[in-house]
Amino acid sequence: MEKRQLTKAIVSLALLFLLVSFSPVFAAPAQQSGNLLNNASFEQPFVNGAAEGWNKWSLQTEKEDEECLSGYHYMPKWNLETGGSFVADGVTSQYIGNNWDTWSAGVLQTVDVTPGVTYRFSFSAKGRASNEGSPEPSDGGVNMNVKAGIDPNGGGQWNDADVVWSVSGSPHDTWQTFTVEATATGNKMTVFTSADFGVPGVNQCRQFMDTWYDKAELVAAGPPPTNTLPAAPAATQPPAVTPTALPEPSPEAPPTAEAAPTEVAQAPAEPSPEALPESSPVSGGTICVNAFHDENGNGLQDSNEGYMAGVTIIVAGESAVVGQAISTGTESPTCFQGLAGGPYQVAQQVPGRLQMTTAANAVVNATDGRTVAVVFGSKLRQDEGFPGAGSDSEAQPTAGSPSSETEDGSSATGFDPLALSGLAVILIGLLLLGVLMFFFLRR
Repeated sequence: MEKRQLTKAIVSLALLFLLVSFSPVFAAPAQQSGNLLNNASFEQPFVNGAAEGWNKWSLQTEKEDEECLSGYHYMPKWNLETGGSFVADGVTSQYIGNNWDTWSAGVLQTVDVTPGVTYRFSFSAKGRASNEGSPEPSDGGVNMNVKAGIDPNGGGQWNDADVVWSVSGSPHDTWQTFTVEATATGNKMTVFTSADFGVPGVNQCRQFMDTWYDKAELVAAGPPPTNTLPAAPAATQPPAVTPTALPEPSPEAPPTAEAAPTEVAQAPAEPSPEALPESSPVSGGTICVNAFHDENGNGLQDSNEGYMAGVTIIVAGESAVVGQAISTGTESPTCFQGLAGGPYQVAQQVPGRLQMTTAANAVVNATDGRTVAVVFGSKLRQDEGFPGAGSDSEAQPTAGSPSSETEDGSSATGFDPLALSGLAVILIGLLLLGVLMFFFLRR
């Protein structure tokens, strides 16, 4: 009797051992403390190119021309990335990209939340657009339009009208944080990463149009986080002439177009900030930005030169991007109002068909009740170094790019050592159980 009881106890321990062995192999990644997202660091395994816990989404539109000017969208590739500088946290990051054809896509995840609570979603993103392989620098004139989104009702559709989107940016060759907040309207919430290379009227087609995502977080909103300022793109050619600052309005009489400058010229390549007269008091400071067509490339807007459309304008404070817009090609500037007093970085990003004739960025000070205007110059490129969207070339992987995918879209990454070790433990447990059952039945 004692032997039989001992045998039963050993069999029970063996079964318990098997249950414990199965758990770490097949369980999904645990949620991080305070973070509602599953697999927030985009770690393995990946399913059809997307990190476990995340699903793919994409926008697909028809190509209407052969010059890559219609802003069309082809389906990109999703995959894991293990390259050192392309991973911001953990071992892997989520890669999304394409070759030659523009695209708009991302990943999404729906989680349980508390209705009425405001949540903050953030992630780190890095991008690269170029006709040259890595480590050549990214083309700063390409608009990636990366942004974060939250659907407060958890519908799981990226094009739902309820989705709240952050301001967009182009994180060329650097990790940048994108953040958005929304209040849950139900017990579910969906978060999205997004990028859109298809800009109508601009040739954004490049051999490599790649993005990476890492360090995602969804938490109940507290104090705003410190966002990473976007890196200002380098000017593609030095300006020929230094623009000058216009005078501030005099208390005795309003300034006129003929007023002579009273300040010395600023540093070379700086766009010209100027003080504009106010027609009515405005709470907070205002920065107005526009872009002009500098046909002769002298860095100044001459009387016969008009305005340039398609230039991305970014205004950022000391800790966050406060706004972004695309110039319309008209005399009316884009104005950012209600700014707290202090320094702001104003930057331009030109599409590939343009080259800058003034600096890529300027630092101006916002003052309560005053407006500061910044004008950037650019002109059409003379070279023909940009391929059309109709190229028949096959996609070529860039150095440090993610692993290739199989024809059905799944990632070809080989065997997972963790899974193999877990399988070995299970087999040993089964063998042990079989031996014990054999002796138990014999008695």
